[in-house]
Amino acid sequence: MRLPLTRFSCAAAVALLALTASLPAGAAGCINPTEARALQVRQLHIQLQVASLNCRTDDPSLPGKYASYIQRFGGQLSENAKVLRGHFARSGGSIDRYQTVLANDESQRAHLVEGYCESHVPLFEKLSGLKPAELEHFAAATVDKPDRPVCASAPVRQASAQIKPKASAKLEKPKAEKKAEMDKKDKAAPKG
Repeated sequence: MRLPLTRFSCAAAVALLALTASLPAGAAGCINPTEARALQVRQLHIQLQVASLNCRTDDPSLPGKYASYIQRFGGQLSENAKVLRGHFARSGGSIDRYQTVLANDESQRAHLVEGYCESHVPLFEKLSGLKPAELEHFAAATVDKPDRPVCASAPVRQASAQIKPKASAKLEKPKAEKKAEMDKKDKAAPKG
């Protein structure tokens, strides 16, 4: 039996598709630790970009500070983009859509959160004192964890090699056995 499509069901389907399209690709699956760090760096990058545009009336030097950040960390940002392009290619998503959603969300925060500029302007000063290799660590300490769980790394297997004593070697008893034998001897010995 074929059910007729109503306006309501069509509207619900469109809303569901719109919601799904706005989610970052792979939201249901887990990401590896490298991808998690890359997502955090990109989130920090978008926050700085939005702050430099939205907070420039509070601090007219922000666009210049943002340009300095780009120049200082350009190599790390390029590597970051490579990791993200690989992640989104594997997960069937779009890095452009992901960045657009991040930027739109951050722009909303800039307009709705009281004290947004006061909390973001100091990031530029902190970044100016960092070495390029410290960007990932700074991002991880500054922004929230990604919205997807980080996959557990493959368990490290314990080495299974066992040492077999030579036939002529005297086997030593474990310490616990030795202690138990000594306790027995002490109890059995006459007290004097």
